[in-house]
Amino acid sequence: MANRFPLHLWRNEAARAILAPMTLGRASNWIRPTIATVYLTSYCNSRCTMCDFWQRPRDPNELTSRQWGVIFSRMKAFGVGYITVNASGEIFTRTDLFTILDHLKRLGILFGLNTNGTLITAKRAEQIARLAPRVLTIGLEGVGDSIYEATRGLPNGFTKVMENVNNLKAAGFSSIAFGSVLSTDNVDQWVELAQYALDNGLKGVRFTALHHDYFRPLTHDEPEPTYDPAFIEKADEKIKQLIEMKKKTGIILNSVDYLKRVPEFYRTGHRFFPVPCLQGSNRIELDVYGNVTLCSFMTESLGNLVTDDMETIWQSAIHRQNRNNAFSGNCPRCFLSCYGEENLRLSPGGFFRTLDHTVGRFFSLVSGKG
Repeated sequence: MANRFPLHLWRNEAARAILAPMTLGRASNWIRPTIATVYLTSYCNSRCTMCDFWQRPRDPNELTSRQWGVIFSRMKAFGVGYITVNASGEIFTRTDLFTILDHLKRLGILFGLNTNGTLITAKRAEQIARLAPRVLTIGLEGVGDSIYEATRGLPNGFTKVMENVNNLKAAGFSSIAFGSVLSTDNVDQWVELAQYALDNGLKGVRFTALHHDYFRPLTHDEPEPTYDPAFIEKADEKIKQLIEMKKKTGIILNSVDYLKRVPEFYRTGHRFFPVPCLQGSNRIELDVYGNVTLCSFMTESLGNLVTDDMETIWQSAIHRQNRNNAFSGNCPRCFLSCYGEENLRLSPGGFFRTLDHTVGRFFSLVSGKG
């Protein structure tokens, strides 16, 4: 049941892809969200330099697996057919992770996993293969143990992650991708990481721009490193190489439109806002306590799915106001790929500029091949 692609998900997302660009994005408010992202924990075993998530202690008030089961049932009743299972930390630090994922399997909700990949033992790899997520994305900033320790703080981390990738492959699961942050720390690794993914038969690499308000807020007197002209010049060149790789091999999972705009986002001091943001109207997002929030920046609780149904929250004045705020740019104006890609795809003219990206995205969801 869980491997069947829900017809309503295809219908709603296809309608959104066609109608939103024709209506300056406003049609997305008329089409119910069918995709969600949930954050299971804020606890992390990494020591990344780009963020401060790992400095938080484990929170005993995070939801139980039973509560997540209630939430998933309510999301399915609302019409959600696909969930990205994420964390403001690392999902595999939860000892009950597979109990949580079993709820999704039982309900027939498709899902993907985001992880740092360090805790996927051979036994866990077999459990992942049994559950058959649509894709498992591993966060990685470069190739080799030295860049891993410099960016993610763990010695021999790259070697460990690649051992775990082999655990997954040995278990018969191959829908594996990398996710990487485009930062000053790893600019010389952007192309190398994509080439590594290609050489090792992975599904691809999805890059995202860095926005410190999300990863690690800068101190008052700390300069924004991505605003450095020398870095932006190098970033321009590396982005051109990534675009060329995408055209030749398809290993890059971003749209060309998104990649081209990343240097402009850095050049303008992270105030670049090319199109209205449709987050909230096209996707549902939940924090570790079951609160429906608009996104990772606008974190005010708009309702809680432990106690309320999604229909009530979706129809509420506060949810509508937050969607309007994002649409008008009354927000931090990020360019993270999880939001920016969708906004570009659903913007006027965006349908044609990102058509190859859209077709590939829907094919991967329908086929279950990444």
